[in-house]
Amino acid sequence: MSDEKEKVKLNSAARIAKNSLVQMVAGLLNKILGVALIIYAARQLGTDGFGQYTFVLSMHAIFYILTDFGLGILTTRDLAQNPKQESRYLTNIVILRCLLSVLAGVGMIGTVILLGHPAPIVQLTSILAFAFFFNSNIDTVTAIFNAHQRMEIPSTVSVIANTFRVTASLGALAAHGGVAALIWIHAIYAAVHMSILFWLLFYFIRPVFVLDLKFWKKMIKQAYPLALASLFSIIYFRIDTVMLASMQGQDAVGIYGAAYRLLEFTLIIPAYYCTAIFPVISTSYEKNPKRFLLIYRRSLKYMWIISLPVAMGAVVLAPRFISVLFGDPYAASVPVLSVLMWTFVLIAVNSINSPYLIVMGKQKVVTVLIMIGMIVNVVFNFIFIPQYGELGAAWVTLGSEILNVLLFTIVLFKPLKMEFSMVRHFIRPAIAVAVMAGGLYYITHWDLGYLIVLGGLVYAGLLWLLRTFDEVDRELFNRILRPTKESDVKIT
Repeated sequence: MSDEKEKVKLNSAARIAKNSLVQMVAGLLNKILGVALIIYAARQLGTDGFGQYTFVLSMHAIFYILTDFGLGILTTRDLAQNPKQESRYLTNIVILRCLLSVLAGVGMIGTVILLGHPAPIVQLTSILAFAFFFNSNIDTVTAIFNAHQRMEIPSTVSVIANTFRVTASLGALAAHGGVAALIWIHAIYAAVHMSILFWLLFYFIRPVFVLDLKFWKKMIKQAYPLALASLFSIIYFRIDTVMLASMQGQDAVGIYGAAYRLLEFTLIIPAYYCTAIFPVISTSYEKNPKRFLLIYRRSLKYMWIISLPVAMGAVVLAPRFISVLFGDPYAASVPVLSVLMWTFVLIAVNSINSPYLIVMGKQKVVTVLIMIGMIVNVVFNFIFIPQYGELGAAWVTLGSEILNVLLFTIVLFKPLKMEFSMVRHFIRPAIAVAVMAGGLYYITHWDLGYLIVLGGLVYAGLLWLLRTFDEVDRELFNRILRPTKESDVKIT
């Protein structure tokens, strides 16, 4: 039965919209600040210095997974179902993450030494190791706020703290502070950010100290599949940078990093949307299966509609983006960006799948699927990076993401009652984006900003002309704009 024929009471539409919007706005502001810093850092540090900065941050991202260990998403899931347990979760998760942070720091520094990197890189890595403790506990407190659906609190704090970080970093770069200054600022920012969040947590929620060693065993047992999945996922996304540094040098990392940072900027859309819907689908899985399925199907549609024009626009305007943002030394980033941006479409569509499998209690399946993608990614990077450098790494990333989408679709096809008729939701946006791309390709004399606005207006107009949004979408949008009790009716 298609979702157009289902009658579903979607009580949480406005809540999803609010949480998603709050996090997207905060994430967008943070990413804009981050991109501004990256652009200035790339220009000030040069390809070699920017490559060092990118490499150290990539190592931090890989080993950060050890401090998380899947505990963040489990905290959000469990507290969404039983909010009164926040004191037990806060106390024990914080202690666990402190211990895991020590292991992560030692592991990261040791790995950099074993890879044979020079002393300056080891020193930079050692500075950033201090940030593990702070960042991990930022995520713990954020998970508790998310479970209470008070996402506006950590989102606001993150924007304020990040503004100070970027401002300080830009000042350090202007004063020729170099990579070390940026890393120190990153660590100090994390400490301040964590302190503010803890103060707000005790002000709004007032948890108490509840130590429970048996709880540790329970959480670790549940979390380790998610920890492995996260580890495989971050290796999948970051190993190309580490391998480029070892095989091609820091210049190649700088070229690749410029394009990859622009891709990362777009990933806030699926990331924050999935964070917003996770507590809702957690409660809907058993209580309202039809709502559970409807959110999935519509989420796929919306991720496709949003991601497709972003990717196509970035590909068509790639030379302009790189020239304006990074300058002529990064011209080699143009073909890399043109390949990488297509992974955004695949990541956006596929981002819905992991949360659904987790809610269905299939964490081990997520782990296995991501592990397969990681292995394929690593193997082909060993083959393509020595021959094709950063462009080879980009093609491997795209191919690996295609494989991931296929694997997740196969696993979820039956449980989520997917139908081939769902493809019709993808056709009209594809037509609209093809027309938009044609117009952008032939209008070359306009400024970049005008071209972006023009592309957005053309795409939005074509979506309306092609009647892309049906009654279900209009009813959901109506609830988002006017979230009243009277609007909470059964919809198809």
